[in-house]
Amino acid sequence: MKKLFERSLAAVVMKKKIISQLPLKVSTITSSYHSKIQSTITHFEQFVRDRCKSGIEEAKGLFDNSHFDSYDSKDFEYLVRDRCKSGNLGIEEAKCLFDYAIQMRHSPSILLFNQLLGAICKLRQYSTVFALFKTMESEGIRPNLITFSTLINCFCLMGKVDFGFAFVGNIFKSGFEPNIRLGIHTYGTMVDGLCKTGNVDQAFKLLQDMKNGNCKPDIVIYSALIDGLCKDNQIPKAQNLFEEMICKGVVPNVFTYNCIIHGVCSLGMWKDAECYVNKMVNSGVTPNIVTFNLVIDALCKDGRTEKAQTLLELMSTRGVSPDVVTYSSLIDGLCNSGQWEEATKFFREMMDRGISPNGVEPNTITYNALMDGYYFQGRIEEAEKVFHSIVVRGCEHDVISYTILINGYCKAKMLDEAMRSFENMPSKGLTPNVITYTSLIRGLCKVGRVAAAQELFMKMQAQGPSPNVCTYSTLLDGLFTNGSYEEAMRLFEKMDNDGLKADIVTYSTVIDNMCKSNNVDEAKKLFDILPSKNLKCDTVIFTIMISGLLTEGLLQESEDLFAKMLDKGPTPNGLTYNTMLRGLLQHNKLDKAMQLRNKMVERDFSLDANNTSIIVDLHASDGPDSKFTRTYDKIVSKRQREGIVTAVELDV
Repeated sequence: MKKLFERSLAAVVMKKKIISQLPLKVSTITSSYHSKIQSTITHFEQFVRDRCKSGIEEAKGLFDNSHFDSYDSKDFEYLVRDRCKSGNLGIEEAKCLFDYAIQMRHSPSILLFNQLLGAICKLRQYSTVFALFKTMESEGIRPNLITFSTLINCFCLMGKVDFGFAFVGNIFKSGFEPNIRLGIHTYGTMVDGLCKTGNVDQAFKLLQDMKNGNCKPDIVIYSALIDGLCKDNQIPKAQNLFEEMICKGVVPNVFTYNCIIHGVCSLGMWKDAECYVNKMVNSGVTPNIVTFNLVIDALCKDGRTEKAQTLLELMSTRGVSPDVVTYSSLIDGLCNSGQWEEATKFFREMMDRGISPNGVEPNTITYNALMDGYYFQGRIEEAEKVFHSIVVRGCEHDVISYTILINGYCKAKMLDEAMRSFENMPSKGLTPNVITYTSLIRGLCKVGRVAAAQELFMKMQAQGPSPNVCTYSTLLDGLFTNGSYEEAMRLFEKMDNDGLKADIVTYSTVIDNMCKSNNVDEAKKLFDILPSKNLKCDTVIFTIMISGLLTEGLLQESEDLFAKMLDKGPTPNGLTYNTMLRGLLQHNKLDKAMQLRNKMVERDFSLDANNTSIIVDLHASDGPDSKFTRTYDKIVSKRQREGIVTAVELDV
């Protein structure tokens, strides 16, 4: 074995010498000989790998230093470089190569050790990286900044970011003064690690430290931080950073654009997404499949399916082939907008293509999108057919498939079918998730089976998954709706005691039902403390509170709250205006009511059925001198045109 290894390593030496002596134009004969040498080296590499697989001690025996003193360490470095780049270097082989490098009389350069540590890090063998680094230190092998960066990366990937920062101190203790290029590599490793472990604010602070020092952030660092900020829902901060990098002359690449586009799309900022795409194309950056998928999904969610289809056609002209994600987004969008023929057309197109050179074939995600669309439109039979065809087509049901099925049954009030599907999941090797449970709890509450919903909720608490805010809000609403006010309030208190932070939807539900149960004072107290809980009150909860105050006859308080909305936000909607108008009319504040009605006309808000009825009654009692004669005339005119003879919501 050792002789074979020695001959193979000699081949590496021979290869180096031959290459150094080759003229610029190599003859066919020389090329043939070069090919034979390469074949010998390949055989040698395979030989080492086989020995490593058969036993690490046997492989170590091959690396007897006494046989190879005459060989240049560079020859071995070529071998290590090729193995690290190959993508199939195993952990045992890597340790073998490291051991031989340590034993060599003429120690290889630090580059070789960095390559091996980097390759082992990619194998996620972080403890091995640290162990080998200690061996390097004990052998007197001096690390460089790339070595430290690899170790920092390992710590960050392990989630031990503080240890990574400690290593920064080691860099300076070792006497290094990082130049710009290596400093960027080290900082980049830390920024990326911090973002991946959710420490985005810390990563952002590190960026500021870089700018205050002698290191200018590059495209890699900016992109990593923008991606981290977007994933942490800090979209405005990500947008500001994006503009900053451009101002500093750092040109965004396709990855940077995709990160910021994905971020704004996650908040439904469709116009911003389009602006970034336009800026991207105008800057000469070519959109890739990820870009197209993000924009198509955004357009579909915004209901602009025609533009999404146009973009799909544009993809082929740009040399980008649609994949299963593209089709799934488009099918989901078409289903949600009721365009069944178009959705079916694209689904069949995928089916017909099968496994094509583009790699497009319908998968479970696609079927789920189509099934969800059918349920959304109440087409239960079609949805069931799609569910059963998933297995027939060679795919497998997943938790999402069953959740969509159960949710669809619940919406159709087919609770027995929903429960059967739920109970069938374990036999398929599937565990219901929190969305599955919440969907079923909502369905049970809607048909008045609150006790069964509570039982399911207790099962979640006992066995998992843990109920989330949405689960609590769903059961709270069910209890309130079915007249179990005291139980609902106890559950609300339990939610707080369990350390689960209620969201604005939960508070809206609770405050609404407190008002309906004549507990307006307590509701107002709860409403007033919401800002201290870092919750931003929306139009819905303001409207609920105004309605509750009016019910108690507190007109001035409701007017003050409405004025606060007009002054500081949130913006009142049609329901808010109608609620306020009804209060003024019921309290006979007709002048104020008329002024408010004029503002509604300016904002194109319609009267609701209740207010329409009140105005008709007022006109009947006051006659032609009624302040609302013009409004009444418009109501009558509208009714005559449309043949409406009852008080209904009218656009007047």
